[in-house]
Amino acid sequence: MSTAAQILANQSNAARSTGPKSPEGKAASSRNATRHGLTGQFSVLPHESREEYDALADTIAAEHQPEGDNEAFLVNQMIQARWKLLRLERLEAPAMEQILTDPASSPDPDSAILAAMAKNSSILDKLARYQAAAERSYFKALRELQSSRARNGKADDKAMKACIDKYILGPRTSRQPAQSAPAVPQRPNLTPEEIAHPALRL
Repeated sequence: MSTAAQILANQSNAARSTGPKSPEGKAASSRNATRHGLTGQFSVLPHESREEYDALADTIAAEHQPEGDNEAFLVNQMIQARWKLLRLERLEAPAMEQILTDPASSPDPDSAILAAMAKNSSILDKLARYQAAAERSYFKALRELQSSRARNGKADDKAMKACIDKYILGPRTSRQPAQSAPAVPQRPNLTPEEIAHPALRL
């Protein structure tokens, strides 16, 4: 366990450190966290095609058409997960070839693959774990995107219903009162004489 003096010395040394200064040192430092690109911070690896990544991103973004920062974040998560899945598919073939060409492996290809899969630390086992993680990330982002849109849709429906209730189905406060029809004078009951002699009706 570090003593208090050691901790203070380490902090002092770290404060004086400014990192690599040469372009070569900075480039090497930027790649320190990029081992295989299957976990951690996402990046398009130097040997991968940025154009293909951008085309994939455009396709997925056009399909889901994110609106707002939250949806853009979720769609970006989906894009990165899909790129990792494509990367894993690409790595599977050389991994198989590496197993089959290993001098210590069985001469029977299927037996060699099965033997490699049986090892807990085999490359195939690791690739399978990375693939499962990428798939979970993709579908989690997709479910959250769908859930977010469902919530927004319900909010829009609620606002529309309130508008209909208020302005269409509610009481009309600004409506002018209906004008009553002019009164029709009632004619008195006529006597038999008035019926017989119309001049007597006046």
